[in-house]
Amino acid sequence: MKNASVGRHMLQATLTSALRDDGPKRSFRNLVELGEKFSAGRRQRAFFTDIREMLRKDSSAYYLLWERVVHDTDQDCLKTFGINVGYNGCTAGVRTLRALERLHRCGIPSILGTCYNGAEMDGKTLEDLLRQGEKLGIFTYIVDYRGGDLDVLAGILAAHKDAGIILLTGDSALTPQAVTLLTVRKNVMLAVSAGRPDFSETCEALRGAHALCCVYADYDEARAADILSGEYVERIGAYSDTFVLLLPGEDVTPETGAAIGAFAASVRREQRWPFILMELREDLVGINRSVSRCACVVRFDEDGRLVTRHGRAADPALNLRTLPLLEIFKKTIPLE
Repeated sequence: MKNASVGRHMLQATLTSALRDDGPKRSFRNLVELGEKFSAGRRQRAFFTDIREMLRKDSSAYYLLWERVVHDTDQDCLKTFGINVGYNGCTAGVRTLRALERLHRCGIPSILGTCYNGAEMDGKTLEDLLRQGEKLGIFTYIVDYRGGDLDVLAGILAAHKDAGIILLTGDSALTPQAVTLLTVRKNVMLAVSAGRPDFSETCEALRGAHALCCVYADYDEARAADILSGEYVERIGAYSDTFVLLLPGEDVTPETGAAIGAFAASVRREQRWPFILMELREDLVGINRSVSRCACVVRFDEDGRLVTRHGRAADPALNLRTLPLLEIFKKTIPLE
């Protein structure tokens, strides 16, 4: 823990210096070099090396992405969220995670997803999940807000200041007061649903408030062709300075998910747009394979039951209310 704290402070100081560098291209390249330096393993270093090679192209859309995000986003949010995900999650946390994988002979995902509705999935359950996850070395979470008291949720997110949390905000009223409350620790990225009626207005308001935010869209089989044409993604991506996340519905077949995952990967390789496109199910499998050595997607639904890339677990005992997190992993995630 002491070494991790020292590493975090060193990285924070270096990040501050990098962000002050002249010009977005130079500062972006500095950050990629930092990523290589602090990477925990061969695959992570290879990822940053690939990014560095991509950035040799002066016309890369990712330079525009970086220029926008630096201009439009609170830099303390950028640093805190980036360190929580990039260092706590992918470097210091991974050391803990891999040691526990070896000890218990099971996979442990580097990213966890869960719902929050203030009822079945209440504050106590979410708090317990985050507490257990951090002990296992997990510091990156995707929380799907589906109702409940935002004050309670905000308090839980603030208490876990070392985690990086992407909050799928649903149709919640993102008033200036709510945004301040949810991001007080600067460890939360607010994700705006492309399906909400005030989508564009909400995105513009968050950008004006310098909030760290992204865009997400649920999709089904009927929407797949529109996504693959690029038109839909380009349209909603115009409102994001960071990520566009595509979330597959229950009716999306593995074949369709794989096709959209391949499309997202090709868009990133080509640096086609000034945002990072991800098909969440496919890309989380790749991230977990790379970081924690288990090709999996792990989230928990409103009842606390495990949901994997293959759907809802058939065994009702695979539930946050019945078993500790580690026991669920032991029963369901083999090491690769």
